[in-house]
Amino acid sequence: MPGKKAIKIAERTEFGSRNARRLRKAGSVPAVIYGRGGDELNVAVSEKDFMDTVGYSTSTGIINLEMGRKSPVTVIVKDIHWDMITDRPVHIDFLRVSADQIVSIPVHVHLENIPVGVKMGGVLEHSLHEIYIKVRAKDIPPSITVDVENLDIGSSIHLSDITLPEGMTLDMDSDIVVASVVAPSVAKVEAAEGAGEELLEGEEAAAGGEEARRAEEEAHGSEEN
Repeated sequence: MPGKKAIKIAERTEFGSRNARRLRKAGSVPAVIYGRGGDELNVAVSEKDFMDTVGYSTSTGIINLEMGRKSPVTVIVKDIHWDMITDRPVHIDFLRVSADQIVSIPVHVHLENIPVGVKMGGVLEHSLHEIYIKVRAKDIPPSITVDVENLDIGSSIHLSDITLPEGMTLDMDSDIVVASVVAPSVAKVEAAEGAGEELLEGEEAAAGGEEARRAEEEAHGSEEN
């Protein structure tokens, strides 16, 4: 069973975007604690402590949130909102849990070994990096390991092919592809198609901007006449 981690928190009594920005500037992150029939509690968490303890993963198992002399609050990380530019946490959702409570949580997928298809010149595509599982809070694993050694060129591993450890069940569509090995030519075509779509989108956006500019010029010309 993964060991419990601990993070110190402070209760928040001031709200709004201005106060949230002030908190972040001071090195803290606004957060909320909810669940298990308890009142919603607004708190602040040290960004450094949170990143040192949790980082970019949500599958860290049970965490004890310590607030002064009060009894620790047992939680899991339910959601993290990230700044798209700085990759820093801007808000955190904690869910109260008991050790034996069944929770649905995303867990990182770790691919193990080199596929035989890659040794023959194929390209490994890791399509799914997280899977949702149902598991007791005390047994949340840091990751799920998938052995891809037997993957040949043209072969795939679906969620239905993965045997989860005892006490864990899949909580998403089992037909989703986790990983596959494709021929080098297929990988190049897919990459080229992706680049082509991005180029087309850029050209469409530029064309739309040009049309808007012409329409604006025509409108101004009509007004002057």
